Amino acid sequence: MQIPNGEPAVIQSLARDILDACTHAADAAVNGAEHDLETLARAFEQLVDVLVRVTADTRSGGRSDTTDCTEIGSYGLQLHAQLAATAGKLGLDGQRDALARLAVNLALWVTAHDGRIDSLEAVVDALALLANTTREPALLEDLSDVFSRIIAAVPAVISQDLEKNNPGRPWRVLLLNQSIVATRSHNTDRMEAAFAILTSKLPEDAARFFTEGMQQMDALDYPAHVRAVMEKYHRRWTVNRSLH
Repeated sequence: MQIPNGEPAVIQSLARDILDACTHAADAAVNGAEHDLETLARAFEQLVDVLVRVTADTRSGGRSDTTDCTEIGSYGLQLHAQLAATAGKLGLDGQRDALARLAVNLALWVTAHDGRIDSLEAVVDALALLANTTREPALLEDLSDVFSRIIAAVPAVISQDLEKNNPGRPWRVLLLNQSIVATRSHNTDRMEAAFAILTSKLPEDAARFFTEGMQQMDALDYPAHVRAVMEKYHRRWTVNRSLH
């Protein structure tokens, strides 16, 4: 399994493979429904050309325009939404993993060029899918780092989290899932970093998270060093607070 890295070549390969699958499915469709896949394919190729050019400029010492890179990323995620909708209409459930990787790679390209990720939902859903299909602690460490990069690229209008009435809001899900992935990685440095963000940004969720985390320590027999970190935060956010 390859953890997303935001490279234009990876984005191009994923988009081409998904588009090929859609084209074959559309050709085989009995109802002969027309899907504007050629236009979408051209749009992705043009997008990749831009990604390659900006990446080359950045690596040669040039500076990316943050606004431009934000807009490029937003456009890429719009194309991803169109591609995901087309694959869904064609019944291509087998492309869910590739679509998830495409979304996360697009987001990581934005983070690599100091852009902002204005639309979180597809990226957060994609990260959740990747987290649920990743088992090896070393890969989970890398995935935790991916979460950190994306969290850092979320604009203030989202990260200020002013509307807390929706428990399914992408920002909340993103932070909770980062802490879960960090725990599953068994890397205490990743755990400490994720928990610091969680308790700072979502203090209202902290007590329940660490209580459920302690339950998981027992159910899944986590190593002692992982349990020690979880216990520390559990005491801080449940036991110690109940004494005041």
